[in-house]
Amino acid sequence: MSKGDKKRRRALEAYGALQRAAAMAASHVDHAVHTFGLSASQFGVLETLHERGPVHQQELAEALGRSKAQMTAIIDALEARTLVRRERHAVDRRYISVYLTEAGRVMLAEAAPVRTEAVVALMRELSGEQRTRLTRLCRRLLRVVDPTAESGGDADSHDAEPQSAREDGPGDAAADVRSHAAADVSHA
Repeated sequence: MSKGDKKRRRALEAYGALQRAAAMAASHVDHAVHTFGLSASQFGVLETLHERGPVHQQELAEALGRSKAQMTAIIDALEARTLVRRERHAVDRRYISVYLTEAGRVMLAEAAPVRTEAVVALMRELSGEQRTRLTRLCRRLLRVVDPTAESGGDADSHDAEPQSAREDGPGDAAADVRSHAAADVSHA
Protein backbone atom coordinates (compact mmCIF):
# COMPACT_ATOMS: atom_id res chain seq x y z
CA MET A 1 0.00 0.00 0.00
CA SER A 2 1.45 3.37 -1.01
CA LYS A 3 1.95 6.24 1.44
CA GLY A 4 -0.85 8.15 -0.30
CA ASP A 5 -3.22 5.19 0.04
CA LYS A 6 -2.39 4.91 3.75
CA LYS A 7 -3.11 8.62 4.28
CA ARG A 8 -6.44 8.32 2.43
CA ARG A 9 -7.37 5.27 4.49
CA ARG A 10 -6.50 7.07 7.75
CA ALA A 11 -8.49 10.11 6.62
CA LEU A 12 -11.52 7.93 5.91
CA GLU A 13 -11.14 6.09 9.22
CA ALA A 14 -10.84 9.38 11.13
CA TYR A 15 -13.88 10.81 9.37
CA GLY A 16 -15.89 7.65 10.01
CA ALA A 17 -14.97 7.72 13.71
CA LEU A 18 -15.85 11.42 13.92
CA GLN A 19 -19.18 10.86 12.20
CA ARG A 20 -20.13 7.91 14.42
CA ALA A 21 -19.01 9.64 17.61
CA ALA A 22 -20.88 12.84 16.73
CA ALA A 23 -24.08 11.00 15.83
CA MET A 24 -24.02 8.78 18.91
CA ALA A 25 -23.08 11.64 21.25
CA ALA A 26 -25.86 13.81 19.80
CA SER A 27 -28.35 10.99 20.20
CA HIS A 28 -27.28 10.46 23.82
CA VAL A 29 -27.61 14.17 24.67
CA ASP A 30 -30.78 14.66 22.61
CA HIS A 31 -32.45 11.90 24.61
CA ALA A 32 -32.27 14.23 27.63
CA VAL A 33 -34.50 16.84 25.94
CA HIS A 34 -36.80 14.21 24.42
CA THR A 35 -38.06 13.53 27.94
CA PHE A 36 -39.53 17.05 27.81
CA GLY A 37 -41.22 16.39 24.48
CA LEU A 38 -38.61 18.47 22.63
CA SER A 39 -36.47 17.63 19.66
CA ALA A 40 -32.86 18.79 19.64
CA SER A 41 -33.81 21.45 17.07
CA GLN A 42 -36.71 22.69 19.18
CA PHE A 43 -34.43 22.93 22.20
CA GLY A 44 -31.93 24.83 20.02
CA VAL A 45 -34.60 27.37 19.08
CA LEU A 46 -35.59 27.92 22.72
CA GLU A 47 -31.96 28.28 23.75
CA THR A 48 -31.17 30.68 20.89
CA LEU A 49 -34.18 32.86 21.69
CA HIS A 50 -33.18 32.90 25.35
CA GLU A 51 -29.64 33.99 24.47
CA ARG A 52 -30.42 36.47 21.68
CA GLY A 53 -33.93 37.66 22.42
CA PRO A 54 -36.48 37.90 19.60
CA VAL A 55 -34.95 36.72 16.33
CA HIS A 56 -36.06 36.80 12.71
CA GLN A 57 -37.15 33.35 11.59
CA GLN A 58 -34.50 33.27 8.84
CA GLU A 59 -31.77 34.12 11.37
CA LEU A 60 -32.87 31.16 13.48
CA ALA A 61 -32.66 28.89 10.45
CA GLU A 62 -29.12 30.09 9.72
CA ALA A 63 -28.02 29.90 13.37
CA LEU A 64 -29.22 26.31 13.69
CA GLY A 65 -28.22 25.13 10.22
CA ARG A 66 -31.78 24.41 9.11
CA SER A 67 -33.66 25.22 5.92
CA LYS A 68 -36.51 27.73 5.91
CA ALA A 69 -39.01 24.88 5.58
CA GLN A 70 -37.47 22.94 8.46
CA MET A 71 -37.43 26.04 10.66
CA THR A 72 -41.07 26.77 9.85
CA ALA A 73 -42.03 23.25 10.97
CA ILE A 74 -39.94 23.53 14.15
CA ILE A 75 -41.47 26.88 15.06
CA ASP A 76 -44.97 25.64 14.19
CA ALA A 77 -44.53 22.80 16.70
CA LEU A 78 -43.20 25.13 19.40
CA GLU A 79 -45.94 27.67 18.75
CA ALA A 80 -48.61 24.95 19.01
CA ARG A 81 -47.31 24.30 22.54
CA THR A 82 -47.22 28.09 23.26
CA LEU A 83 -43.47 27.93 23.88
CA VAL A 84 -42.80 30.62 21.25
CA ARG A 85 -44.85 33.19 19.40
CA ARG A 86 -44.42 34.86 16.02
CA GLU A 87 -44.97 38.53 15.33
CA ARG A 88 -44.97 40.24 11.98
CA HIS A 89 -43.15 43.54 11.64
CA ALA A 90 -45.53 46.51 11.71
CA VAL A 91 -44.23 47.95 8.42
CA ASP A 92 -42.74 45.01 6.52
CA ARG A 93 -45.28 42.21 6.96
CA ARG A 94 -42.86 39.69 5.41
CA TYR A 95 -40.50 40.10 8.38
CA ILE A 96 -41.48 37.65 11.13
CA SER A 97 -39.76 37.67 14.51
CA VAL A 98 -39.96 34.76 16.92
CA TYR A 99 -40.27 35.40 20.66
CA LEU A 100 -39.77 33.10 23.62
CA THR A 101 -42.93 32.96 25.74
CA GLU A 102 -43.08 32.57 29.51
CA ALA A 103 -44.02 28.90 28.99
CA GLY A 104 -40.96 28.58 26.76
CA ARG A 105 -38.74 30.09 29.46
CA VAL A 106 -40.12 27.62 32.01
CA MET A 107 -39.58 24.67 29.64
CA LEU A 108 -36.02 25.79 28.93
CA ALA A 109 -35.31 26.25 32.64
CA GLU A 110 -36.45 22.67 33.25
CA ALA A 111 -34.81 21.04 30.20
CA ALA A 112 -31.47 22.87 30.09
CA PRO A 113 -30.01 21.46 33.33
CA VAL A 114 -30.96 17.91 32.30
CA ARG A 115 -29.34 18.38 28.90
CA THR A 116 -26.28 19.97 30.51
CA GLU A 117 -25.90 17.02 32.85
CA ALA A 118 -26.09 14.63 29.89
CA VAL A 119 -23.31 16.58 28.14
CA VAL A 120 -21.17 16.71 31.28
CA ALA A 121 -21.65 12.99 31.92
CA LEU A 122 -20.59 12.19 28.36
CA MET A 123 -17.57 14.50 28.42
CA ARG A 124 -16.53 13.15 31.83
CA GLU A 125 -15.17 10.16 29.90
CA LEU A 126 -12.41 12.41 28.51
CA SER A 127 -9.60 14.02 30.49
CA GLY A 128 -9.41 17.81 30.57
CA GLU A 129 -6.55 17.68 28.09
CA GLN A 130 -8.56 15.44 25.76
CA ARG A 131 -11.58 17.77 25.92
CA THR A 132 -9.37 20.75 25.11
CA ARG A 133 -7.81 18.90 22.20
CA LEU A 134 -11.19 17.75 20.91
CA THR A 135 -12.49 21.32 21.03
CA ARG A 136 -9.48 22.60 19.08
CA LEU A 137 -9.77 19.88 16.46
CA CYS A 138 -13.49 20.52 15.97
CA ARG A 139 -12.92 24.28 15.67
CA ARG A 140 -10.23 23.63 13.11
CA LEU A 141 -12.54 21.40 11.05
CA LEU A 142 -15.31 23.98 11.32
CA ARG A 143 -12.99 26.65 9.91
CA VAL A 144 -12.19 24.33 7.00
CA VAL A 145 -15.85 23.89 6.09
CA ASP A 146 -16.81 27.48 7.02
CA PRO A 147 -13.84 29.87 6.92
CA THR A 148 -16.12 32.72 8.03
CA ALA A 149 -17.02 30.92 11.26
CA GLU A 150 -15.77 32.40 14.50
CA SER A 151 -12.98 30.47 16.15
CA GLY A 152 -14.57 30.66 19.59
CA GLY A 153 -11.72 32.66 21.05
CA ASP A 154 -8.85 30.27 20.35
CA ALA A 155 -5.88 31.85 18.70
CA ASP A 156 -4.79 30.21 15.47
CA SER A 157 -1.40 29.50 17.04
CA HIS A 158 -3.14 27.06 19.39
CA ASP A 159 -4.30 25.07 16.39
CA ALA A 160 -0.97 24.82 14.62
CA GLU A 161 -0.12 21.15 14.31
CA PRO A 162 3.43 20.04 14.98
CA GLN A 163 5.14 18.54 11.94
CA SER A 164 5.20 15.09 13.56
CA ALA A 165 1.40 15.09 13.89
CA ARG A 166 0.90 16.10 10.27
CA GLU A 167 3.14 13.34 8.98
CA ASP A 168 1.17 10.61 10.73
CA GLY A 169 4.33 8.85 11.77
CA PRO A 170 4.68 6.34 14.62
CA GLY A 171 4.16 7.88 18.02
CA ASP A 172 2.73 11.09 16.59
CA ALA A 173 -0.23 11.05 18.98
CA ALA A 174 2.08 11.27 21.97
CA ALA A 175 4.18 13.95 20.29
CA ASP A 176 1.01 15.86 19.45
CA VAL A 177 -0.20 15.72 23.05
CA ARG A 178 3.22 16.82 24.37
CA SER A 179 3.38 19.66 21.86
CA HIS A 180 -0.07 20.96 22.76
CA ALA A 181 0.57 20.56 26.49
CA ALA A 182 3.70 22.66 26.09
CA ALA A 183 1.75 25.23 24.05
CA ASP A 184 -0.94 25.37 26.73
CA VAL A 185 1.67 26.06 29.41
CA SER A 186 3.37 28.75 27.31
CA HIS A 187 0.03 30.48 26.61
CA ALA A 188 -1.18 30.30 30.22
